[in-house]
Amino acid sequence: MYCKNCGRQLKEGMRYCDRCGQSVRKNRESSRDARQREIEELKAERLNRKKRLAEKEAKQARSKERIKSKSHAFIFVIIIVLIAAASVLIGYNMFPDNNTESAAVNTAAPSAVVASPVPSASPSAGGQSLKDGYSQVTVANITCPYPSSFRSNTTSGSEKINLTDTLGGAGMIIAQDTKIGEPKDMMKEYMAQIGATGDPEMHAASEWYSITAEVNGKVYHRKCIVRNGLSVYYDFTYDAASTAASKYKDYINYIDANFN
Repeated sequence: MYCKNCGRQLKEGMRYCDRCGQSVRKNRESSRDARQREIEELKAERLNRKKRLAEKEAKQARSKERIKSKSHAFIFVIIIVLIAAASVLIGYNMFPDNNTESAAVNTAAPSAVVASPVPSASPSAGGQSLKDGYSQVTVANITCPYPSSFRSNTTSGSEKINLTDTLGGAGMIIAQDTKIGEPKDMMKEYMAQIGATGDPEMHAASEWYSITAEVNGKVYHRKCIVRNGLSVYYDFTYDAASTAASKYKDYINYIDANFN
């Protein structure tokens, strides 16, 4: 034990420091007070540490809740977008005629192109009425019927309408071109384009031609009208071995008769 006043080492049983006269009991009381203060400081430090730890845990919990809320909001937005996309896709497949109409209007060339599904009792440009199951499109004052059940696709180039029969695989396009000439010469160019050989079925007049040819198991049919410096044509293609081949021939015969 040492004197708290001068630091001299104290012997056992001494009541006063033999150097400075400081009371040994006062030294002991000072030591107890210092120890008590140390204990209080340690308690306060432990309490502060617990408080800081609780605040940190609460902050982390609030951060996790914010992240969770943002995740839920993001998932909700994704679900809404998917529902909207599904609704558009379902509407596109359920109403092919309306899709066809939109495709014809959006891809209009400088000459007027009007596409409109027509009920079977409505008159066509030729004064006749369309059969049930057909719609029609008008390109440069030339009217062309087409099967209403065909699905509308995205058009490209000179195409005004691009259609597909999802059941039998047939395809049909209606297009306009500024390239003109003698119908017989234009028919020969088309034969070379598809690689037709042999003896295809061909018909031609002063302002139109039609041709049906089979190439590598696929049937190609085109009817083209050349008028007022423009050529408007439709192409109909299908597999020769298709189970719907007979139905496609009926389509071609009817469209040819009313393509004018």
